Formats: sequence, C-alpha cells, structure tokens
Amino acid sequence: MNRALSLVDGKAWDATEFGSKDESWQERRRRQLACLGCGGRAMFKAGLRRAAFFAARHRQDCPLSTKAWSVFRYLQ
Repeated sequence: MNRALSLVDGKAWDATEFGSKDESWQERRRRQLACLGCGGRAMFKAGLRRAAFFAARHRQDCPLSTKAWSVFRYLQ
C-alpha cells in the first residue's frame, strides 16, 4: 500500500513521505498504523532494495484488498 492512517496523529501518510522522516520519529509510529480502507492493522516497511511501503492485515471486506491477490494467495 502507498498510504496508511497513523493512529498517533490521525493523519493519512504517503509511504515516501513517512520514509523521509528520521528513524526515531518512524520507530514511534511504524507499528501504530491502519489501512485506510478497512482499519486493519498496518506497518511501515522500507529496505535498501525496495521502495518504502505499508503492509496490512486487511479485513475480509476491505475495498483495498483486490480479488486477484486473494486468488493468488489461495493458489500458493
């Protein structure tokens, strides 16, 4: 996901913008995030090889969780 809701400040953050903040700022907030579509728990991830992004445990009825991805997970 490219955007997530911070439960700390109530702001919808873009992953690139969130990733540009200093490490101590991120650490206090990186696990206090939620999916904008369903409110499911989300977290910030960034690495040297990947662009910054948010990962989430979407609820079953989440509009941001695509059916194609659900089918892919089922087939694995």
